[in-house]
Amino acid sequence: MTTSVERTWQRIMALLSEHAPATAREIRSPAPAAHVERLRSRLGLELPSELRSWWAVMDGVDDQRDHGSGNQSGYLLPKDYLPLSVTRAEEEHARQSRYPDPNCCTPEGNHHKQAGDGGFPFCTAVLPIGREIGGGLLCVDLRPGDDHGRVMEWNASEGVYRSDWANVTEILDEIAERLDKYVHDREPAYRERRPVISDGELSWP
Repeated sequence: MTTSVERTWQRIMALLSEHAPATAREIRSPAPAAHVERLRSRLGLELPSELRSWWAVMDGVDDQRDHGSGNQSGYLLPKDYLPLSVTRAEEEHARQSRYPDPNCCTPEGNHHKQAGDGGFPFCTAVLPIGREIGGGLLCVDLRPGDDHGRVMEWNASEGVYRSDWANVTEILDEIAERLDKYVHDREPAYRERRPVISDGELSWP
């Protein structure tokens, strides 16, 4: 059965293929199930169903290729985040987990804070799913609580903090809606800025 994530992704890819083909070409084929299971096993935490559904239809972009200097073709996510592959998500999590939040993360792998709570420098139950060119991360919070699966942001100076999105589904819905408004020249919502498509590349002002 097709999930809501898959339907939204099909809609996004149809819009990108027609109006931002350079960005569409950057998106990798579905993530191998073995990679997702390896990540889940290493984390020892369950991944939200919407994240698993998203990785089942794509495996991010090559975020380590030069996406600066005028090449913006990989900036699929709002705020110009590059979606990470499963392998790169695992690598970024391992790198940041060397600096756990002493007020949250215990050596036994437990957490004093609930999903959605901020922390510094990093929380080992927060999984990176996107990266921006300046080094900031878009993450999913895997800690228990009502906000399990909430999308968080991280940067070196502020640590982990809440984003505007409750979950991955909200990000994809926003991409689809904003692209659709752009394509059909509909008025954006109050304070919402239109995406920019130039030479087939998508970016988010």
